[in-house]
Amino acid sequence: MFEDDAAVLRTALEAVSKDYKRQEPKPTLLGGGPNAGAITTLVAAIEQCDTYRAIAGRVLFSGGSGPVIDAHSLAVRLFEKGVHLADDIEGAVSWLLRLMTTREATGLFKAAFWGLRIDRDIPLMTNTSLMPFDSLSESYMKRRILDRAHPCYDGSQWLLQTYYDRPTAALVERLPDFPYIRGDAAAFEVMYGATRKVEELCILLQASCIGNPVAVACWFEYADRELEWAEWENSLTWLLPEIHPSVKLVVPTDRDRIVTSIERYAGLNGDQRSRLLRSMERFRLSQSRKQAIDRVLDLALAFEIALSEQGDNAPPSWKVSVRSAQLVGGQVAVRAQNREAIASLYELRNQATHGGSLKPRGGKTVEAILQDSFALYVSAIGKLLDLGSKPDWKTLELEPLG
Repeated sequence: MFEDDAAVLRTALEAVSKDYKRQEPKPTLLGGGPNAGAITTLVAAIEQCDTYRAIAGRVLFSGGSGPVIDAHSLAVRLFEKGVHLADDIEGAVSWLLRLMTTREATGLFKAAFWGLRIDRDIPLMTNTSLMPFDSLSESYMKRRILDRAHPCYDGSQWLLQTYYDRPTAALVERLPDFPYIRGDAAAFEVMYGATRKVEELCILLQASCIGNPVAVACWFEYADRELEWAEWENSLTWLLPEIHPSVKLVVPTDRDRIVTSIERYAGLNGDQRSRLLRSMERFRLSQSRKQAIDRVLDLALAFEIALSEQGDNAPPSWKVSVRSAQLVGGQVAVRAQNREAIASLYELRNQATHGGSLKPRGGKTVEAILQDSFALYVSAIGKLLDLGSKPDWKTLELEPLG
C-alpha cells in the first residue's frame, strides 16, 4: 500500500513539475506559483492514496490549533516542498507519506520566564528541565520571542505582552507519544494538562524561591520540525495573574532550593497542596496589584490561608504574626522582629478594611513594610514545605520549630 501510494504521488508530482518548469515567464520564489490544474492533479493523486483516506477529515495538531486534514491543503504543501521551494520530488513524496502515516510524535512543551535567573540546566520532574533561556535549541518561536525583545524604558524585564526584554529562563517538557493525527481532542487535553502544570510551577517558584513577580509564556512544538504543519501560526500562551505584573527584577535562584521546593510540594497531601496553592495564588496577586492598599489586603489574606485551619478562631493579627515568627524561627530577637513586621502589616490591613488611609508607624514606609512581609511569606512557605505535613499550630505557638 505504501509503495503504491508513493508511485501515484511521484507520477503526479513529476508531471506537475515538468509543466511548472515550462511556464513563461520563468517562475521565481516571489511569484509564479502552481496553476489550478496543477493543484487539481495533485489533489486527485492524494485522494487515490489509502494513507490519505485513513486520515481524511481528522485533526492534525499544529501551531496551537487543530486544522482538519483535506487533500487540497496537502496538495499545496506537496507542491511547495517538491517543486516550488525545492526541486526534490522524492523528498516531498517521502515527507507527505510520513506525515500521513504518523499518529503519535514527540512533542516539546516550552515556557519562557521573565524574572527568574538560573545559571545551568536543572532536571525537575520526569522529562522536564529548567534552563537558561539562551540554552534553548533554536526554533521558530525562540526567534520570534527574541525578535520582539528589547530593553524596556525603565529597565524592567517585562511590562506588557508586547513589551519585554529577553527572557531569563526556560522550561522544556518532553511529551513522548503526543497525539499527532486524531479524530478526537486528545492533543488539546494533553496541552491543557501541561499548561496547568507549568502555571502551578510558576506560582510555587514565585512564592517559595523567587519572592518577586514573574511572567511566563508557553508554546508547543514538535521535536521533529518536519512534522510541523503551520508553525508560523503558533502563538504564545501567557500564564499571568488576573492583574498583570510588572517584572522589574531578575532574581538568581539556587538550584537546590528549586528542586527541594518542587519535591516537597509534590509530597503534600491533596488538601494541603490545595490550601497552599490558594495562598500562593493570592501572594502572586498581591505582588501584581498597582495600589498599595490592595497589595496589603491580598498579602494578609495569603498569610491567613497558609497559616490557618478549619475551626481556628484565633485573632488573625495575633495568629499570623506569632505563627510566622515561630515558623521562620531564629533567635528570640529575630522572632520578635519578624512578629513586629507582621503586626505592622496587619495594622495597615486594619486601616484598609476600615476605609482609612495607610499611615504606618515606627518610621517605616508602606513599601518597606510590604517588602519585609513579602520576604517573610517566602520564608514561611519554605518552612511549611520543609515540614511536609500540617503543623501542630498550638505547639508551634509555644516554642520555636525544632
